[in-house]
Amino acid sequence: MFRQVLSILAVSGSLARASTGTSYSFKTEGACSTASGSGGSIPLSLPTSTTISTVSSIITNSEVTVPSTVKVTADPVTTTVQTQTAWITTQYTTTSPTTISWQVAQSTVATATWPETVCTNNVKPSTVTEYSGNYTPISGQVTAFPTSYPSQVVCATGVTWFTIIQPTATSGVTTQTVTPTSTVRSITTTVTTAYFYNATTWATTITSTTTSYRLATSVATVSTACDATTTTTYAAKCAPTNVVAGVDDHGLVSGKYAANSTVIYIPDDKFDDPSTCCQLCQDNKGCAGMMAGISGFCGLLYVGAPEGGPSCDFVFSYQTQSNVFPMQGLWVQSGCGEIDYTGSDGA
Repeated sequence: MFRQVLSILAVSGSLARASTGTSYSFKTEGACSTASGSGGSIPLSLPTSTTISTVSSIITNSEVTVPSTVKVTADPVTTTVQTQTAWITTQYTTTSPTTISWQVAQSTVATATWPETVCTNNVKPSTVTEYSGNYTPISGQVTAFPTSYPSQVVCATGVTWFTIIQPTATSGVTTQTVTPTSTVRSITTTVTTAYFYNATTWATTITSTTTSYRLATSVATVSTACDATTTTTYAAKCAPTNVVAGVDDHGLVSGKYAANSTVIYIPDDKFDDPSTCCQLCQDNKGCAGMMAGISGFCGLLYVGAPEGGPSCDFVFSYQTQSNVFPMQGLWVQSGCGEIDYTGSDGA
């Protein structure tokens, strides 16, 4: 009796087997907060620090039972192709009266020049800045440095790795039948099909020119024996609190630009200071306006006149954005042209 029970168990075990599949996935969740600071200089952009924490989780799903698969190959099937298609191509030509051939003309609006002083006596002078003229702030302009301001963005990110275990049991059999196929060509019939397409020719070609505006650059280098202290004079509109960097407690973002506007970014770090960048625009004839800020840059903007050279007209507009703090977005000021404040962007 005991021998018969063992025999039955052995037969039953041959009909089922178990396996385990493993897959992986992850989920990321994060949140950021803004820290405030006071004193010193306001950062033109907010540095961001990020911490990442990682945890692991194992998920075991319920066992799934599936049948095993057995493939059976049937007798091959042969298909005979007896018909082919012959294509006849016909072109129809249409003649249209006029086409336009565009060419691009390069127009140099102006040459942006910035100074570079080389002190031959190895003195590093300190600079005293004076301001001349008058400036009237626009309505709501922030004209004082805030006592506290956002100083850093702190972000925490959590990553959860999931190991998903899927137990699988096999029971029963599913049969899949595969039938090999082959094709034999024995052409007895040819079908002719016509294909028509149109081509266009032009009786007359007119050449039209579009203008691309660009700026040239130069560095005015002066080598001299420097004094320990130098005095420089800026326009009143370029004083640090007069360069427009906020309106009604919000920072600035750019708006629209003039159609023929072009910009040059000054590759000298000392002009990343908005006040210094502003004065550089005043010193360059034809500079319509300037932009600075956001991680440090100085852009001088010009408007190309149709007859050539710079035009002191509207160059760009700017607006406030509620999630930008004053003096941590754009810093803007006019040169010889016009810049327009258009209000809040609604964000």
